[in-house]
Amino acid sequence: MKKQKFLFTILALSIFSFTAMANGNGNSAVYTESDLVWEDDFNGKSLNLNDWNYEYHEKGWVNNELQEYVDSSKNIYVKNGNLIIQAIKTKDSTGKITYTSGRINTQGKHDFKYGRFEARIKAPKGKGFLPAFWMMPTDENLYGQWPKCGEIDIMEVLGNSTHKTYSTLHFGEPHTQRQGVETSLAEDFAEVFHIYACEWDPSEFRFYIDGKLFFKTNDWFTKKNGFGEVTYPAPYDQPFYLILNLAVGGNWPGNPDDSTEFKKNAQLVVDYVKVYQKKSYNENVTKPVVVSKAREADKNGNYVLNNDFSTKEELSDGKGWDFLLAGTGKATAEISNNMLNITPKTSGDLDYSIQVVQPDIPLRKGSKYRFSFEAWADNNRTIISAITAPNNGWIRYFPDTKMNITNERKLYTFDFTMSQKDDISARVEFNLGNQNSTEAVHISNVNVTLVEQADAATDVKEILPDGNYIYNSEFQEGEKRLSYWNIKNNSSDAKVLVTNENNIRELMVDIPSQSDMDSVSISQNDLCLANGNTYILSFTSHADSNKEIVAKVAGETFNFSITTENKMYKAKFTVNSKDKKQTLEFLLGNKGITYLDNVRIQEDAMIINGDFSNNMTGYEVYTHDSAKTDFCVDSLSEDNAFCMNIENTGKEDWMIQLKQNNITMEKGKTYTISFDAKSTLDRTIMFAIQRNGANDNNWTPYSGTEKIDVSSKFKHYSLNFTMNETSDKNAILSISFGAVNGKQINKKHTVTIDNIKLTEIE
Repeated sequence: MKKQKFLFTILALSIFSFTAMANGNGNSAVYTESDLVWEDDFNGKSLNLNDWNYEYHEKGWVNNELQEYVDSSKNIYVKNGNLIIQAIKTKDSTGKITYTSGRINTQGKHDFKYGRFEARIKAPKGKGFLPAFWMMPTDENLYGQWPKCGEIDIMEVLGNSTHKTYSTLHFGEPHTQRQGVETSLAEDFAEVFHIYACEWDPSEFRFYIDGKLFFKTNDWFTKKNGFGEVTYPAPYDQPFYLILNLAVGGNWPGNPDDSTEFKKNAQLVVDYVKVYQKKSYNENVTKPVVVSKAREADKNGNYVLNNDFSTKEELSDGKGWDFLLAGTGKATAEISNNMLNITPKTSGDLDYSIQVVQPDIPLRKGSKYRFSFEAWADNNRTIISAITAPNNGWIRYFPDTKMNITNERKLYTFDFTMSQKDDISARVEFNLGNQNSTEAVHISNVNVTLVEQADAATDVKEILPDGNYIYNSEFQEGEKRLSYWNIKNNSSDAKVLVTNENNIRELMVDIPSQSDMDSVSISQNDLCLANGNTYILSFTSHADSNKEIVAKVAGETFNFSITTENKMYKAKFTVNSKDKKQTLEFLLGNKGITYLDNVRIQEDAMIINGDFSNNMTGYEVYTHDSAKTDFCVDSLSEDNAFCMNIENTGKEDWMIQLKQNNITMEKGKTYTISFDAKSTLDRTIMFAIQRNGANDNNWTPYSGTEKIDVSSKFKHYSLNFTMNETSDKNAILSISFGAVNGKQINKKHTVTIDNIKLTEIE
């Protein structure tokens, strides 16, 4: 071991053996050197590929970054006991500047659930560099792809601001984050090594720099849009792996400029990586209850403080009105003469390069609001206004609206309905950046007022976005993971609970002695199943020995013979009742242990909601960062058809997709996939029934990949195919609107899809 590392170990024992601050669940861990479970001190001659994997990605893969990730020994190498990740700037044969860099991870070799994760690092220096020491889940599909799966950023340092380090949790849908920033250290993060650490317990994260705790949080969640929250501490209750990389350019750091030096300046240098773990952790934790009081409206019903700018404020204290600069924007702002005056010096490269905001505007789902203000400029120009969600993934409650303003003082008024969940921390924004103007802007009399109160909340259980009528079908929501289920247990020695071993959750009924079938049951009420419609009930089940269970729904009774093999069971039924609500009940009173999971009631069709009569139920849309789209189900000019409005397809065919998951394909069977399609611009689109390759990048197209030409009139397209691969219960329908045949389209157009059907040919 090198001398400097030996000295550090002695120092580490003095600053590192400590009791972390206890949280509400009493779950903090004490870490010492005896808890060390893995380390790499990079004392070898090359990167140890028993510990690390190379990652390969083209430029622009995420965040509009400029680098290509490669495994070149010039980009990733070990020298003098350090790992070096080197960003390299070169010119190709045409004189175009290109960048390469390195990214490595421990996925599949060292995956960890809870612990202390530590690295001694020296950051690069220069505009456009973004080094990171961070973690991602081993199985990104457990709770859904990013950000639902969760992300742990232990260290990020912007190359042009190397006196700051950021530690961040990303999670949820919509995307939410919790971030800590440390700026108090005297030594620059690019000049000397610093020790970055994260302690991850089931109910708390703690982030350190050189032994100093600077950020902790116990507030996070995960959910899919339209579904309930998964039981806490998800998504941070699964194995994660470590990542080290050096990005060049992109949305956050911006791109390198003439001031950016490469060679030694462009190095992420890592002395060591260490992981400490306890033998066990208490996972029986509950999410802290945060009670926040919403701001009350003033006597005029307005939620905006100092709306007429009659009070002079400090515009940089984070209270009331706040003036913000980002990117290359430069400006000044002041309050005087009952107005806010913003004077740009440079427009900046981002819409929010020059920005005035006021947070903590309370909005309630379903309520209608009026947003109004007076604005004028020294000379004609544009501004952008919005009401956004800084704590809710920056979604827009009132959309970004660009308006022309003149030197005449004018009132602007907009009405909008709050369509998202309640938020007491919405934010009013005025954006002046990236609009080719440095004309001064003046604003006054800003109002957000309630126009119409939302109706009282109701608990109507509508169809879920994936087409299921059963809520919490996978037993992972709510208290004890049993939200929405009613449990009846009349057996004195029976146990009914949800398992949670290696993130496998199943309802488990354990009955030591024989009892009546209906002595133990679970049920779900208020199912909105339509009279005359036919549905499929399905679930997976297994038991410790062969036995019978019973399901009752819509007046019908089904008996199922369960075995020790975990498999899917199905039953078809038609509702013959005018009752608006139905109940599903399982009778599970047989002796022994029975497991139940993945309970579904859905339409009797292989494709759910193929005519889009239930809006986007059953579907999801994927759009890559480099593509530009929006979409809707059009019930005005179309008969409930899906419309994809495209301004930029991106560079690859897969960059825009309409998808439906969880389609069952059986080996040896023949199917027909069909739909109607048209486009306002003659072009080619592509479709397939394919394997879900989210975990292993295997996207085998079971149907083959079909390309079709679409034009201004609806045409019917169909494809017959035989499933020649192993049966798959989780296949995907994907219709791709990106750069099919390598043709990128930047002209605005709309592609319309309707009447999607997948049928088995007998």
